[in-house]
Amino acid sequence: MLLSLALLFGACGKKAVDKIAEPVDEGGPRLKLGNVTFVGNTAFSEKELRSKMTSESGKRYDEYTFEQDTRKIIYMYRKKGYLDAKFINTDKKVRIEKQELDCILTIEEGNIRKIGQLRFSGNQVLSDSLLLSLLKVKTGDPLNLPAINQTSSGIVALYAERGHIYTTVNDTVTETEEPYTSDILFNITEGPQVRLGEIRIEGNKKVRDRVIEREFTLKSGELFIPSKVYYNQQRVYALGLFTEAKFEMEGMAEKRDTVDLRMMVKEDKTNWVGFNFGFESSERVFLDRIQGGLEWGSDNIFGNLQKLTIKSEASYGLQKNDQTGMHAYTNNYFLDYLEPYFLSSSYKASGSVYYKRERQESSFWQQLSRIGGETKVGKSLTKSLQAYVGYKYEFLEETQNTTSDIFLTASFDSRDDMFNPRKGVSSSFRVDNAGSVLGGSNDYRKSTGDFSMFYGIGRGVIMAWRARAAGIYTYGRNGPVPIQERLKLGGGMNLRGYKTDEITTDTASITNMLVNGNFELRIPIYWMFGAAVFVDAGNVWAGFGDVRWSQFQAGTGLGLRFITPVGPIRVDYAVKTEETIDFKEGLFYINLGHAF
Repeated sequence: MLLSLALLFGACGKKAVDKIAEPVDEGGPRLKLGNVTFVGNTAFSEKELRSKMTSESGKRYDEYTFEQDTRKIIYMYRKKGYLDAKFINTDKKVRIEKQELDCILTIEEGNIRKIGQLRFSGNQVLSDSLLLSLLKVKTGDPLNLPAINQTSSGIVALYAERGHIYTTVNDTVTETEEPYTSDILFNITEGPQVRLGEIRIEGNKKVRDRVIEREFTLKSGELFIPSKVYYNQQRVYALGLFTEAKFEMEGMAEKRDTVDLRMMVKEDKTNWVGFNFGFESSERVFLDRIQGGLEWGSDNIFGNLQKLTIKSEASYGLQKNDQTGMHAYTNNYFLDYLEPYFLSSSYKASGSVYYKRERQESSFWQQLSRIGGETKVGKSLTKSLQAYVGYKYEFLEETQNTTSDIFLTASFDSRDDMFNPRKGVSSSFRVDNAGSVLGGSNDYRKSTGDFSMFYGIGRGVIMAWRARAAGIYTYGRNGPVPIQERLKLGGGMNLRGYKTDEITTDTASITNMLVNGNFELRIPIYWMFGAAVFVDAGNVWAGFGDVRWSQFQAGTGLGLRFITPVGPIRVDYAVKTEETIDFKEGLFYINLGHAF
């Protein structure tokens, strides 16, 4: 504390001097700091001492900064128990020919002081032995006064977690008969246990009280535990509905045995509008395909945390197919709804309806128009793990074909940021069974799995990789895999270097197998700009036994990133890596968000 005040007053004093007595520039060069030499140091090397200095050799010499550096060095000594350390001489010599100032600093370290006995008084709730086992300082350690003060704060925190929030601790350092050894006495005033009184909510207008109350694990009458209060505050803030969520304590200033909590919230805007965009282009064609989307959503549509999203997306191929004379396109619409507390339980329920229309090379230029929907119910098993069971129904207009499908899905997500992850894991798995007793026109079973991992390797570089696999086969009323369910690969989100959905398989096959892998190094450049180096690989086969490593298709390339809070604006250039690499045959991709 004294050192902090000294630095503060020193800084204020320097500012005042600068304002009142601005140095006169006589037109001559300013001195630079030359060699800095330490004399008398044994506890620390010159390298360790210089590491605490802001002043650098070869840079302009500043008297005030240099003085602060010497204070930081003395503070480092005192943290190690050298309480009498001081500079006894500073010899400064000017080298006129280089306009440099050499400094020789002579330090008197003194003797190291150590901690003797650690004693306690006034403690009844926590025993001496328990306190000693929890302390970070031990007998024989260097006498570090800041560490002693932190230890006192730690004892206060220990008592607070047992409901004694008014506990105070005063530490006293006393000399002993043994030279350079000091005993420490912690004088503890425990105070009474404090309990929670009334818990109120204020500030919410659109969000119902019960939405907030569901996040509370606190109850009136239980012990006041600061960490639990903070945890409940974070749970309310994590709802994403508030710009501010904090507890105000009533009765703490008066040191009452019962403290009332008042949760104060400020509601955020819950309606939002989003968009996405992208395109593919090659060296030969400026624009091959453009795509975009628009969505509107509400995160609290009925005041009970329900979420509603309306989304549309479209893409259009600007070049006609040479054989068919047709353009590829997609035109999709979605309506999604989430009920976070299904039937007032801890289960979540969601439903969606959609209309999709497309004409792609992968569907052999046949127009497909699908209308359908799915619903699912599940819950969060842990903070990162969720599991759901659901049902999907879909109608294909062109063939009057229907799909009745029940599925099970699970996901795990420990990423630190869902848009720009720097560490963590994201994975999902889904199993579908269509037809049989469920009815419909199609009988098939399908499994998909996706696993991604992110971790830093130093200097802000992120290593990211993903493995993805899917398989589908028909049964019962045997026939080829339905055209709308055939597995596809290629494009800016899975296999760069290839056009969107360029890779598919035999139309008469009763099975499909897809394997896809991605590796990416994400490298910061400057400010919000970054770069990426990536390799993608994968293929689609007509049978499970047909998978061959030698048949994997691959692409590699470079990318630029402009990082935004909702993911990067991504520009990638990728080429196919077959027997030879032709950089003139690559494709450009521009998208919003990472590929994975």
